[in-house]
Amino acid sequence: MKWAKKAASKANDLVREHGATQRPTESQPAPGPLSAPVTVGQITTQVCVLGQQQSNFPHIFRDGGGGGTVGGKHLIIFADGMYTRGEPPTHPSRMVSFVSNSVAVAGDVVGPFSGKTAAGSGSQPASLAQVFDTGTLDRGPVQAVPFLTEQGESAMDTAIWPNCNIATLPATGGTVAVGYAEVIDRNLFRQQKFALLYNTPLEIRLDGRSGQPVVSRPCKSLFVVGEPMFGSFCVVYPELMPDGGDGYLYLFGRVSEAANPQSNGLKLARVRQQGFADRSQFEFWDGRRFGPRMPALDDGGAASVFHYSQEAFGKHYGPGSGEIWWSAAHGAYVMLFQNGAAAVDNSIYLSHSTSLVGGWSAPVCVYKIPRFEDGYSYCFHAYPNMDPTRRVVPISWTQDSKTRSCRIHTGQVLFS
Repeated sequence: MKWAKKAASKANDLVREHGATQRPTESQPAPGPLSAPVTVGQITTQVCVLGQQQSNFPHIFRDGGGGGTVGGKHLIIFADGMYTRGEPPTHPSRMVSFVSNSVAVAGDVVGPFSGKTAAGSGSQPASLAQVFDTGTLDRGPVQAVPFLTEQGESAMDTAIWPNCNIATLPATGGTVAVGYAEVIDRNLFRQQKFALLYNTPLEIRLDGRSGQPVVSRPCKSLFVVGEPMFGSFCVVYPELMPDGGDGYLYLFGRVSEAANPQSNGLKLARVRQQGFADRSQFEFWDGRRFGPRMPALDDGGAASVFHYSQEAFGKHYGPGSGEIWWSAAHGAYVMLFQNGAAAVDNSIYLSHSTSLVGGWSAPVCVYKIPRFEDGYSYCFHAYPNMDPTRRVVPISWTQDSKTRSCRIHTGQVLFS
C-alpha cells in the first residue's frame, strides 16, 4: 500500500536524521530494525529496540521507570532494585544490597568510576540505554526516596514504588521537578493481596556540589487507598503542553480492576505548581468542569476523561502505566500506555485527543513488547522530554523472568 511505503520511508529518514546527531557509541547502541508502520488517525508510528539498559554498576536487577529533566539532566526513577555479585540472582548468597527505589541519570554511564567524561557534559548525547547510578561499586545504588520511619514506614514493611514520570517545574527554571510515587504494604503484597496504601509527592533537585539527584517528600501521603491516585499514572506539565501550558500541572490517576468495569480508565486533577503537595489546592474534573470535589474511584466512569477496560481471564483491567504529551506536529495530545493486565497483554496502545479532558480516540496497539519465554513485560514508559521535537521518543519497559529476574529494556518510537 502506498501509505505504508511512504510512512516507512519517512520513519527511516527520521532514523537517519536522528543518527546524524546521535552516532552509535559506547552509550548509544545502534537502533534495531523498525517495526511495521501503524497509523492511528494522522499519527504514524514505528518502533525499534535498543536492548537492555546498562548501568555503571554491573549487576542491577530492577523494575519501574518514568523520567523527566532536572537541571538539564535526564533522570529516570525506578522501583525495587537488587544489586548482586553476578547474574542472574538465582541464589540469596549473591545478593549484595536491595533498595525500594533509585534514581539514575540517563546517558551519564561514564561517571567517576570510569575516569571518562560524562555524557551530560556534552561529549555525548544522552541515551536511555545507558544510565549512571549514584552509589558505590561495593554496595550498588543508594535508595532515592526516603522512608518516613518516624511515621510508621520501614524497609521491611513498606515499599515506595515510583512508576510515574517526573514533571519539571518551569517556575524554578527547571531546577526542581516533582513526581507521585505509590506506597505499598509489603506484608499484604507478599500474601498476594491488594497492598496499595497511598501515594506520596516527591520533590527532586540536583545537589549543588555533587550534581547528584536528591529526592525529598514534602508530606507522607496525598491520596489514599479508595481514592484515585492522581499523578501516579502521569503528570502533564507545561513543557509537554502547547504554548507553555496554562500554569497548571495536570495529574492523571488510573482506575483499573474496578468493581464496575465501566469505571476503568483515567481521572484528572490539576494544581498550580507551588501547590503540588497540598491537597487543598487541587481541583478535580467531574465530567463537566474542574472543582473542589473529588470524584469517587468507582463511579461508573462519570468523571473519567478516558474510558478503557479490557477483559483478561475473567477480570477487567484499565490502564496500567504510560505517558501523555502534546505533539505540535500532529496538533494533538498523544498517549502511549500499557494496560493493567500486562502479564497477559504486552501491547503498547496509542490514543490521541486535542483536549486533556476528553475526546480520546479508541486505543490501537502499535507494538508488541518482547518478553522472555518464562516471564512477561510490564511498567512501560515513554520519555518525550528527551526529544524536544517529540519525533523520536525513547521508551522503556521491564522484562520479568523467573530465571533471569527483572531488567529494564529500551527502545524508541518514531512518529511521522
